[in-house]
Amino acid sequence: MRTFLSAVVFLLIGGGYVVAQDDWKGDGSSLLTKCSLAVRVFDGEKLSSEDVAKGAFCVGYISGNHDTDFMVQMLEEHQKITLMKHACPPSNASTEQAVRVVVKYLRDNPERLHMPASILVTDAIRSSFPCK
Repeated sequence: MRTFLSAVVFLLIGGGYVVAQDDWKGDGSSLLTKCSLAVRVFDGEKLSSEDVAKGAFCVGYISGNHDTDFMVQMLEEHQKITLMKHACPPSNASTEQAVRVVVKYLRDNPERLHMPASILVTDAIRSSFPCK
C-alpha cells in the first residue's frame, strides 16, 4: 500500500492526474477500467505510471464518495433529519477493500455500467455494508 501511495503522490506532483482523467466519462464503465487497475496495483503487479495514475483516480474517487456520505451522516445527526440511506462499513475497513467491493459490484452488474459512477459506488458500498 505504501508503494501505491508513494506512486500516487509522485504522479500527482508530476502531472499524472491529467493523464488519469483523459478517458473519464463519469460512468460505471470508466470507473471499472480505473478501479481494475487499482486492484492490479494492490495485488503487486507492476504497471506503467499512466496506469498507476488511473488506478489512483479510482482510489480518490471512492474515498471522496465515502467522505461525502460520512459528511451527510454527521449533518443529519446534528440537524436531527434523514436525507438518505447510508452505508455502515466497519471502522477497520480499508480503502483497498472498498475498491475491491466496487469492482466486484460493477463486474456483477454489467447492465448498470452506463449509470453515473457516483450512484454505482454508493450502491456497491451500501449493499456490502448495510446499516443494521
